[in-house]
Amino acid sequence: MTNKKFSFKALSLMVVLAVFISTFFAVKPVNAAARGAWTPNTAYAVNDTVTYSGSTYTCLQAHTSLVGWEPSNAPALWQKGGSGGTTPPPTTNGVTFYADINYGGKAVTLGIGNYTLSQLNAKGIPNDWMSSLKVPSGWTVEVYEHDNFGGTKWTYTSNSSWVGNAVNDKMSSVKIYTGSPSPSVTKPAEVPSHIWTYVMNVDNRFGKGGDFALLLSAVIKKESSFGAGLSGSPSAGDGLMQVEPNTRNAYLSQFSSRFGRTYNHSSEQDQVSMGAMILDEKIIKFGNIYNGLLHYNGGDYWYPGATDSYGRPILANLYADEVYATYKRYGGKH
Repeated sequence: MTNKKFSFKALSLMVVLAVFISTFFAVKPVNAAARGAWTPNTAYAVNDTVTYSGSTYTCLQAHTSLVGWEPSNAPALWQKGGSGGTTPPPTTNGVTFYADINYGGKAVTLGIGNYTLSQLNAKGIPNDWMSSLKVPSGWTVEVYEHDNFGGTKWTYTSNSSWVGNAVNDKMSSVKIYTGSPSPSVTKPAEVPSHIWTYVMNVDNRFGKGGDFALLLSAVIKKESSFGAGLSGSPSAGDGLMQVEPNTRNAYLSQFSSRFGRTYNHSSEQDQVSMGAMILDEKIIKFGNIYNGLLHYNGGDYWYPGATDSYGRPILANLYADEVYATYKRYGGKH
């Protein structure tokens, strides 16, 4: 009997001690690890903090970082601001569509799935309504001009504070899924491997499924012979895509907003990304790839017979003919 009483008291003391210890440590917050500047190919844990483009971000989900998953572009992975040792609030699990530009006006969040016009209406999204959207990292959104996934399709894999005139208030059906469209193209034999890496990085970022990579390769061949012709080039344009300084400077703010970093004049990847952003804008603005090439080379106000300030003809049509022919030879689909 004495042994049983002793055992019961000992057990009681152990329980009390365990409760005390667990309570004491439970109220102590987990300190966030300050990891310094964000870098790709790095493992981050929940509550880790990093700095990026002058701001502090807190990790929301454990992951290994990749190029394209910069904190400003990955709201599902990073929250702007330090955590202060507390667990950050959960993020919305879905794509958020906004009635106005700059993420303003009415907002509706949709999860993975295909949405016809009637289904969008049932979720609170009227026809021809969307002006901006936020896309979680690793998600893809296909916006269709008509109901039942018809008409022109626009693909988004990152946030867009303004979808542009061509897309604004044109959404009538939507497909949302995780991942990007699987490229259905192969690298053309004459395109160097490092150039193909650059153009595929941009293609994946824009969600083009590989076809844009073929077009960019054709442009780079014409502009710089894949970089081999740069040493003798009289142009002051930037490297592989030969974007002229005045044009580049006009797009610096848009580049930072789109890619979440300051443009690096010496980076070949940034040279391709800048040129691709401008070319994609021209294609959307002027309706198709060929017209986009005309105005990428000749400017927005180019017309047949246009001349420069010295009276010399601007032969944007010859440029577009050559680049478009190369693109089609590579297997371009449009």
